[in-house]
Amino acid sequence: MSSPQNAPATYLEETPAMRLHRRSYNTYSARLKARERLASRNHAWNASLVALTTSATIASVGMLTDPQMYGDNGDTLLVCVSILTLVASLVTSGLDYSGRSRDMFVNYRRVQRLSVKAEAAETDTGIDVSELESEYDALMDESENHTAGDHYRAERQQLKDKKRKNPNAAVEVNTWPGKAIVLENLLTYAPYVSLGLAAILTYPLVNSFFQ
Repeated sequence: MSSPQNAPATYLEETPAMRLHRRSYNTYSARLKARERLASRNHAWNASLVALTTSATIASVGMLTDPQMYGDNGDTLLVCVSILTLVASLVTSGLDYSGRSRDMFVNYRRVQRLSVKAEAAETDTGIDVSELESEYDALMDESENHTAGDHYRAERQQLKDKKRKNPNAAVEVNTWPGKAIVLENLLTYAPYVSLGLAAILTYPLVNSFFQ
């Protein structure tokens, strides 16, 4: 499958097959990025859950060894860590990033195959484009949609690919991420902050062994 080449001057000049090829390829690219985003969030929240569970265990052991290890508010700290662990567990199970990532993978692969058929239909008049359009609409309904950030990432990747294939092409690639991408990246990688909590709580416990 290839990206649509030699696009007409206006969309009015597109044949139905060309239009479907362009739409399906753009959808495939965006949903590929959506799958990557969902998989990244799944990894991040799983890591957060492990880190917070470990933090709660470390804090419990530390306070058994020395009730004042974390100061006068050690009990409050332990309760806060337990609450964060519960939140991470609810997010992991409730938002189901793992299942959504798997579903998005299946969907973008099916859209990819449809885009290949649409590309072939540009030269093969024997292919029923209306049937392919119905299949495309069905694929749109069976999966959650990609986000604006996914669309921007896919668009930027397509521009980079065109620039790499033809370095002399007049293609301007904006390397500064858009607001939607920045926000989505913050939501994706914020759970990794909890990894530092385990390290912070581990230090007093380890340090007590050498005193």
